[in-house]
Amino acid sequence: GVETIGDTWVQFRAQYYLIGLIFLIFDVEVIFLFPIALAFDQLSLFAVLTTMTFVVILLLGLALEWRKGALEWK
Repeated sequence: GVETIGDTWVQFRAQYYLIGLIFLIFDVEVIFLFPIALAFDQLSLFAVLTTMTFVVILLLGLALEWRKGALEWK
């Protein structure tokens, strides 16, 4: 191994973990939307409406986090 220089324990702010968790949630949701985007022209009306509902719920969640100030780095 490599000899450490300085303090080996670094304390992260709790907000760092919150931003990471929000990123992880929205990143997984985008992975769910990718196959739908590939087959969008073959989807039924019900599937399109379900997808739009899913996207609206995601946008509402993002708006809530933004309004609460969770995306602001203080």
